[in-house]
Amino acid sequence: MKLWLAQRFGLVGKTASAVPGHASSNAMSVEPLEHIVRNRVRRFLRHTWLVTILGTIILGAGVAAAIYFTAAPTVMRIAAGPADSANTKFVQVLTEKFADDRDKIKPQLVATGGPKQSAQMIAAGDADLAILPSTIGNSPDWPVVVILRQNVMALIVPAPATTITAKKEASTPAKKATSASEKKEKAAKGGNSAKVGKSGKTAKAAKSDAADAADADDDKSSEDTGGTAATGDKLNKVQQLAGRRVGIVTGNVATTDLLNVVLHHYGVPLDEVQVSQIDPKNLAEAVKANQVDAIFVAGSATGQAITDAVAAASQSGGAPSFIAIDQADGIAKRNPAFDSVDIDAGTFGGNPPSPDDSLKSLSFAEYLVARKSFNHDSIATLARLIYSSRVALADQMPGEIKIEAPPTDKDASVTVHPGALAYLTDAQKSFFDKYGDDIFYGLLIFPLFGSVIVALASYFRHSGRTRRLRLLQRLLDLVRKAHAAPSLETLDQMQVDVDNLVVAVIHQGEHQEYAQTEQMSFSLALDQVRFAIAARRAALLDHAGTDTKTPRAIAAAI
Repeated sequence: MKLWLAQRFGLVGKTASAVPGHASSNAMSVEPLEHIVRNRVRRFLRHTWLVTILGTIILGAGVAAAIYFTAAPTVMRIAAGPADSANTKFVQVLTEKFADDRDKIKPQLVATGGPKQSAQMIAAGDADLAILPSTIGNSPDWPVVVILRQNVMALIVPAPATTITAKKEASTPAKKATSASEKKEKAAKGGNSAKVGKSGKTAKAAKSDAADAADADDDKSSEDTGGTAATGDKLNKVQQLAGRRVGIVTGNVATTDLLNVVLHHYGVPLDEVQVSQIDPKNLAEAVKANQVDAIFVAGSATGQAITDAVAAASQSGGAPSFIAIDQADGIAKRNPAFDSVDIDAGTFGGNPPSPDDSLKSLSFAEYLVARKSFNHDSIATLARLIYSSRVALADQMPGEIKIEAPPTDKDASVTVHPGALAYLTDAQKSFFDKYGDDIFYGLLIFPLFGSVIVALASYFRHSGRTRRLRLLQRLLDLVRKAHAAPSLETLDQMQVDVDNLVVAVIHQGEHQEYAQTEQMSFSLALDQVRFAIAARRAALLDHAGTDTKTPRAIAAAI
């Protein structure tokens, strides 16, 4: 307030000095302005009901703001991709689930082009959480909240397109020959044995012709397929992928980097393999057009990505075959992000079931990770909601989601987020556990603040008493000055100073009660100043009359 008054006083002083002749009327001291402001504040505070209503409104607004910020849901930006994948669907299902339950957590999908972009988003701070496989973003800064599923790799060899066709073409001449022989047998019914032998010979010849036709068709199909069948080798080993065409199905976690991990372990350079990206919608057409020799896909073993790939690789009722990663144990030992897995027969579904026997492959986890600096209580709440809703989430995404808890051992291969760890180990703290120490120390420190407040109040009271003593001292100084005033103009100026001091004393008395002794002191001092000024004024007037009278007396005497 004093700073504001000083600024206003400076502006007033400049205005007064700019206009000659108005300095005395416009110039104002800081003290009268300060008194005006204080008087207005006091007048406002005298309206008890108005102050009470205004205080109640302010208090209610503060409580409402505290409740709003406390109860407001925590927005969590989750990076997931690619579009229409199981990861993005999981975030959408999670958002709908929490919205229906009206929880404090509000997930928000941040769509990305894949795991690499998701890792970049969380590293740049554009996302709070991300869904990443264990092969990407395995950083201590992105600890794990929950394991969504275990992904497996599948190298699928499409079924030959001519398997059933050849059988049909081979069986058709046989059927015709058989029907012809049956007609001859019927026609020759009751005949001699020689005719019967002749018809039997004709049937044998027809069967032999049908077998020859089937062999010719098989040779023709082998020439048409060119890739696998032309060489005479069945594609069932990773080493045989050199020089072959491998199609990577998009829209899942299968990437060129994952394929290169397998190829590199088997000594197959990636540049010797013709790799192409194939959209799931175009996979069946690519298989029929014989554009790929093998299909690479990764995801949940019972998920939609592998199931659709197996269905697209099936042709003419024939089931595809699979390339086993028989050295999966060695790859897992060299790279902790992977693990060896035996896929049971029929896991991938299909008709006939695929695979037809146990299949060796690699698996890797799909994590929901969070920034380490993100609020631990919010992550603990998220973990609690996900784990308590895992059955419902699995029902909404059958085969895609199988929620598991990450290992919480100190020597575990993954870092668990402190918030999730608190929930998994039942170490979540209650309100008093969190703030009990603060409350205790606050109760110890609060008396110190009370003492400081009392000291400040005493200081201000002492400051007010000091100001009163200064005013009284100024009055006493005016008494001494009045006795020695050299002229009437000086006495007039002293009278103005006395009037200003009286105004200051009255203003100070409005907000600070004066003791009776102080009031008596001010009354005595004011009376003494008035008497001193009046006495000095009379003395000066008498002295002035004597001085003018002496020259006249001398002139009359002469």
